[in-house]
Amino acid sequence: MKKWFYVVFVNNRVINFLSSPVLSMVIPPIVMLYYGTLDIWGDDWKWIKDNKDLHEFIFTLLAAFTVLVLFIKGISEAFKGVVAKRYELLTESLISFFNGLVKKKRDRFYQKAKSLKQREDAFKRITQPIDQLEHVLDGTKRFLVDGLKIDQKNIGITIIQGIPNENRWWYELKCDSQKQHTRARDLMNGESTAKYCFDHGDSLFIPDLRKGIKEGVFFESSRSKKTGKGSIFCKPVRVTVSNIDYVYIFTIAVYGQYLCTPFDETECRACEKILDEVADRVELELYLHSMKQFRETGGKTA
Repeated sequence: MKKWFYVVFVNNRVINFLSSPVLSMVIPPIVMLYYGTLDIWGDDWKWIKDNKDLHEFIFTLLAAFTVLVLFIKGISEAFKGVVAKRYELLTESLISFFNGLVKKKRDRFYQKAKSLKQREDAFKRITQPIDQLEHVLDGTKRFLVDGLKIDQKNIGITIIQGIPNENRWWYELKCDSQKQHTRARDLMNGESTAKYCFDHGDSLFIPDLRKGIKEGVFFESSRSKKTGKGSIFCKPVRVTVSNIDYVYIFTIAVYGQYLCTPFDETECRACEKILDEVADRVELELYLHSMKQFRETGGKTA
């Protein structure tokens, strides 16, 4: 029913035409003018007097059409008002998210720079990628809650790291460490979105998990079976430091809710672009994390 109302009153060219301001401004005066003509000169003008039944029928149609146009305009504007409010809230939440990331890093640089010694390793002291990654993941969760109105208990945000040649995979970071997740190795050895993205080397957004299950690019867990719906976004990140590859899979999964309206292509594309921007911030920190790992482990991946 929700999909029907959305398609009919929001994403419909015919409804957009019928609810256009021009039409709602032009039709009522025409109907009133026609009614006045029939009422004032109906008994004097022959072309009206001799065709009263026809003119009554035409007036009835015009009056009904006017009521229909005004009714459709009212409902359409109400639905579009809700959509516009969502976009406004989304924009504010996104700006707050990015500003928070910048502020976090700026504050750390400011504090560390004040006490930095002349011969001290500035990179080691200032660069804290794990701390920043945790902040990014927490900020992403807040953005989903505030901007997209996702219930926080339905959100799962993780970063998988692995050594593909040894088939070793583990969770490098989880937004909520208390939650039970499908084992990283099981995901990377099964028909999962993470595995698909790793194999193809590109990000993937699935607005409706049911579609991902049908296409064999989503690993159905007990949680997804229980909720029956959801959305997922995955992005693979491969960082090469010297001759060592560091491989990660960044995932945002939502269960029981959708990240966006799955049957609106425009909204899905917009949502995917936003998630890509978030993933780019994660990728940047993963580059720093990889370089720090390389430096601390002497060129070993784990």
